[in-house]
Amino acid sequence: MGAIQPSFHDWFRRHQDELDALVCDIDGVLAAGGAPLPGSRDFVRELRSAQFPIALLTNDGNHSVAEKARFLNRHGFDFREEEITSCADGLVEAVRAAGLAGQLFFIVGDLGEPCFAAKAGLRTTRDLARLPECAGVIVGEENYDWAAVINGVLNFFIRNPAKPFFVPNPDEYYPARGGTINIAAGGVARFIQRVAATYGVSSLNPVYLGKPYQPIFAHSHAALEGRLGHRLRRHRVLMLGDSLAADIQGANDFGYRSGLLLTGITREQHLPAHPSKPELVFRGF
Repeated sequence: MGAIQPSFHDWFRRHQDELDALVCDIDGVLAAGGAPLPGSRDFVRELRSAQFPIALLTNDGNHSVAEKARFLNRHGFDFREEEITSCADGLVEAVRAAGLAGQLFFIVGDLGEPCFAAKAGLRTTRDLARLPECAGVIVGEENYDWAAVINGVLNFFIRNPAKPFFVPNPDEYYPARGGTINIAAGGVARFIQRVAATYGVSSLNPVYLGKPYQPIFAHSHAALEGRLGHRLRRHRVLMLGDSLAADIQGANDFGYRSGLLLTGITREQHLPAHPSKPELVFRGF
């Protein structure tokens, strides 16, 4: 990791010939708090003008890719649904691999509209009274009664620790308005796992689907190659993100180059102690 550079856009203009594609996080990079971040729209417009390949890879599992595309385009971007991969897209492969199609799953919070679980072939419920008949649980984000639902899910897994516990977003937290953070699905799942272990149930193992885990990078990379019609060498793809634990660790493990923007959840003081080191660091676009 070198010195912190002021502008990613300036760096990209000088080094564009080193790259064949850009994979970009959304929240904390292109937008935060429901609004575009400074310089992000101008940068995307320049990429479009140059016909430079870009894909978006997000740990936002409570908005479908259709919802995410509408949000971005409403704020002056230009993205198609097929250019966006969500952590919850991993449910398709997870359900297929475990032979769970048609099973009833309890959904914690929001999971996109249309629902990612339904897209994966599952039946769903948010009714706690039906939780005992469910084959497993999927943790989404927001819009649920934390006390009732978390206690219900905890007791469900104390009785059924081997049942699937899918967590599309592994993050502990995500950026909110005004520089604040909200607890994310990964934080909720680890809390449930930790309390269950304290109670004596140590075999509960959530299945995380999003960044930094490699299946979602492979899914996104294959989709990008499919759109371009040719193979991409990973060392010529740059992942641009705001999370050391999700974006940078995932990119480094997958063989991408990694660039960190200090516009989201990571602050400069976080860099020295974190084990995941970005190749490049930028203050903004």
